[in-house]
Amino acid sequence: MEQHFFNSNGLQLAYLDNGAESDYVLVLMHGLFARATLYKPFMERTKGWRIIAPDLRGHGRSGHSAELTGYDRDSYLQDLEALLEEIGETKYIVLLGHSLSGVTAYQFAAKYPDRITGLIIEDMGHKVSGELTYALKFQQPADTLAALSHSIEQVQNENHFLYYAESAYEAKDGWRLCFDSKGIKQSQDYLNGDYTDTYQKVTCPTLLMRGAHSPILSEEVWEEMKQLRPEVEAEQFDKCGHSIHFEDLDSFSRSVHQFLKKWKT
Repeated sequence: MEQHFFNSNGLQLAYLDNGAESDYVLVLMHGLFARATLYKPFMERTKGWRIIAPDLRGHGRSGHSAELTGYDRDSYLQDLEALLEEIGETKYIVLLGHSLSGVTAYQFAAKYPDRITGLIIEDMGHKVSGELTYALKFQQPADTLAALSHSIEQVQNENHFLYYAESAYEAKDGWRLCFDSKGIKQSQDYLNGDYTDTYQKVTCPTLLMRGAHSPILSEEVWEEMKQLRPEVEAEQFDKCGHSIHFEDLDSFSRSVHQFLKKWKT
């Protein structure tokens, strides 16, 4: 996998590219707090597809917006537009979006129905509400990686550090997380809302994925999504919470690969 960079409205953004020569492109978009490298194990298991995995603005190796208004919904959609222009014209494009990026994916698919071949929404609904002030409470910088881990566990009241580990790095002044904490809070504030109309406008084949223990996608909203679009494929993962690709890689890979067989075996 190679690291590349592109520009979106003057902001430098990063993405991973497995370099496969293929007309079949799978775009993997992570959620808040994460980064593209979390998808590396899945990318290594997936053959026959060119896989593109961006670091969202404010995450990983991508730039941080100077203005908090730069984390609104239009900014994320414009970033995806710029990314697709960067990788060039291709015959088939499947978008996979986790959490926040699930909304980005179905918003984009609804807006450009002729450009998107398929859609995978990982643990995100058509109705979104959340509050991420706690992102501002992580101890940064921390003297040691263990101290950073402890601060996360104290804020979250459970062991979440493994999920954040890919974003931890040692800076000159101590250990930090390579995401924009203020931007993450602002991203969630902009994300909150009811996207029922947009979700219903999506026409491409769609796979809905839900962790049975998800604190983000309730069973009620999950059932509504299936009723609003009865033609979608849907799978619930009994062992998982919000991050299926992280918590049960085997089941996640099997499900995604089965869905991709619609276009290429």
